[in-house]
Amino acid sequence: MTSLYKGLDRRAVIWIVNWTFSGTVGCTAVAVLITYHYIAPFGPEVMATSMRLALYIPLLLAIPLFAFIGIKLQQLARANDLLTLASRYDGLTGCLSRAAFTSDVTAFAAEQDLKPFPATSALMVLDADHFKRINDQHGHLAGDEALVAIATEMRAAVGESGLIGRLGGEEFGVFVHEAHPETIGAMAERIRLAVAERGQAIASSADPVTVSIGVALFTYPVQYEDIFKVADDQLYLAKNTGRNRVCLVEYSRLPGGIRAMAAQLRDGLAGALTDAFTDHGDAPSRVAGR
Repeated sequence: MTSLYKGLDRRAVIWIVNWTFSGTVGCTAVAVLITYHYIAPFGPEVMATSMRLALYIPLLLAIPLFAFIGIKLQQLARANDLLTLASRYDGLTGCLSRAAFTSDVTAFAAEQDLKPFPATSALMVLDADHFKRINDQHGHLAGDEALVAIATEMRAAVGESGLIGRLGGEEFGVFVHEAHPETIGAMAERIRLAVAERGQAIASSADPVTVSIGVALFTYPVQYEDIFKVADDQLYLAKNTGRNRVCLVEYSRLPGGIRAMAAQLRDGLAGALTDAFTDHGDAPSRVAGR
């Protein structure tokens, strides 16, 4: 927590100055009003002395007091920010924590459920292959370096198009907001190849760092738990068929899969418009009846 005692930024300093000035002015005004109310009957000489005291004492006491309180309030706000960051992000890799990743994906899914034409999204579940062997034979520092390398390559491939989370241990999750089978498959393959290339430098060629990736391409509405299970099943398929590979499946509640969804939506919209025009054509005109 030593970072709490680093120099305050410009915004914090401005806030402390405004806080100190406002507090001092308020205390001085209250002191002057109270003094005037109670000392006025005692004559102008006593009033003048009392008013000077009512001005000087608040200035001497309030300025350092409000400045001290302002600094402590800013340090408390910074501590809250650090706690929020610690709860949302993994300290080693910088990825979202499992709870934050799940919450953000669930919130996005809830927004899509309200849209008439929601996006097609993708969820990847990645797992480092033979990670325990890497830790045992090359040390935990090499294991940490491998995790950081995996996170770095995921960020480079995903960019601003999705979310990256560390789900626990050597398992990661990637959520892409809008995806297509070709692009999401290429993205997963790019991550796999990049990790394998960097993995040669982290561990020996006998134990390279590689990842297996399970991908679920899906449409809304969907529950996070359901789609995670689909992606996780694909991960286990990749593990059981040789590791260091990508397995992708399209998932949709509609019959026919994702490609059929667009056709069903188009057909449904066309049918609705046809029915609407037909109904209006059969109904008597209100204008003609008047």
